[in-house]
Amino acid sequence: MDKLISFFTNKWLKLGVSVVTVFYPAVILFTTWIFTAFYLEPTNRAALYVLYIFINVIFGGIMFYTRKQLMTVIISLIIPLLSFVLLITAFGNWIIIIPPVAVSVLMFFFCAAGETAKTIVGTLYLILYVVGVLVYLTVSRLIGGLSLLPVDLDIRSTTYNYSPDRQYRIVTYAENIADERQTVSFYLERSKDDIDIPFAECRRVLGCIHLITSAYNEPAKLEWRGDHTLLIDGRRREFEFNDSVLDIIFGSDD
Repeated sequence: MDKLISFFTNKWLKLGVSVVTVFYPAVILFTTWIFTAFYLEPTNRAALYVLYIFINVIFGGIMFYTRKQLMTVIISLIIPLLSFVLLITAFGNWIIIIPPVAVSVLMFFFCAAGETAKTIVGTLYLILYVVGVLVYLTVSRLIGGLSLLPVDLDIRSTTYNYSPDRQYRIVTYAENIADERQTVSFYLERSKDDIDIPFAECRRVLGCIHLITSAYNEPAKLEWRGDHTLLIDGRRREFEFNDSVLDIIFGSDD
């Protein structure tokens, strides 16, 4: 038992394990990117959430074990800021937000940083969280939400119309069904930019292109006429992706 205790209290072991903590900010940033640019479609929601919480608990345990190491101290002072960005990006998805925020708060207090540093940085973070959330709620109430995406994911259909090579897809967004003046909008997305993660598929939405909006009762007719050619209400549209921009070229009527 003494040898086991001596092994786990070895400062060189703790120093080596502390290097693993640099991956935790990457986990938070990756999660933020998913909720910034993608539509998350869980294939097994329960398993996804359990895995996500497990990852946060593991990193939290590693950081607590190495809380006196310089690397862990630095990470502990940084992750509250990254968690705030995730909070704003994924606001309302509490199962995603709470684990990293909890780890960030606990490790901020448990790490070996000086009390003066904790007081100053902690005060700044407290102001950031309170003011940031209030501003977010106020702006969201005024303009209906903050997002880099041009679409409302809450009204997204998960029935897709893929191109023959499955590199692109057409996605529909329908307005309030109870409204007789309801409209449906069609967007083009680049499906080869999707990301597959365990128990979920992340559909790339950022950078999507609006094709057409029509009445819900008389939706536009969209047909694929090749890998890069669409027929929209009888009008041909050809498109191709450059490295960063989608160019749409209007062709002649078919």
